[in-house]
Amino acid sequence: MLIATDLDGTLVRHDNSISPRCRAAIRAAEEAGIPVVPTTGRQIGGLETVLDAFSRYAVVSNGALAFDLAHDMRVLFSLMTPAATVRAFVETVLEDLPRAQFASVRQDGRVFAVTERYVEEMGDDELVKDSAEFLPVDLEDICSHDCLKLMVRTDEMDQDQFVAHTLALQVPGAHTSNSGFPMVEMCAAGHDKAAGLDRLCHQLGMTRADVVALGDGGNDAEMLAWAGRSFAMADGQQLAKDAATDIAPPLAEDGFAQVVESLVEQAA
Repeated sequence: MLIATDLDGTLVRHDNSISPRCRAAIRAAEEAGIPVVPTTGRQIGGLETVLDAFSRYAVVSNGALAFDLAHDMRVLFSLMTPAATVRAFVETVLEDLPRAQFASVRQDGRVFAVTERYVEEMGDDELVKDSAEFLPVDLEDICSHDCLKLMVRTDEMDQDQFVAHTLALQVPGAHTSNSGFPMVEMCAAGHDKAAGLDRLCHQLGMTRADVVALGDGGNDAEMLAWAGRSFAMADGQQLAKDAATDIAPPLAEDGFAQVVESLVEQAA
């Protein structure tokens, strides 16, 4: 068995911490030989405050990148979105949202190449959760480089409307998702948390039937639908609930821990 878990809203609380009960549940699983793999939209730098809870693997950037934590952060795989797809997506967004701001995630997630006002529009909680070097660039630079993922935000419309509008855009080769923050993330079609986990499982000699996944956001839907068994948090987005096989108690009730404790007991 392998337990794949989203972070924000599933395991990690709003103050960027993991509860003692959830930490204990992770330890119990790993002591029972069940790896617990953070599977997140964050970049690797955004795991700094919680990385000590995990001992082996991490899948980040919405499935585009994976690390072996036990062997000097060795990169297991890296799936890039081609510059041509980035350009097509940016041009499509700008047709209706000319003031949209973009961030291109590069260099194994350690650098955000950002347009002029992108960082200004980030909330303090986002800055804490995804520490990285911010490199100011122009739009042509954004469109001229491959990336792990592209993020877009704007102040031109209500945030819920913006997210719905941008998720509905049809750009060949592009896959969009939202993790609950007031932005939309884009990567190449076929690059999502499910694809990242599938690639990791292949390297470990496992299949999707071996995976139990937990998540709460729209960017978890593919992973929840793909895993042999999956839990959406009771307070999560409806898209996640629709994709999961089961519903877990909410984050505030240590729903992650309740599920993992039960799984460890059943595996004993």
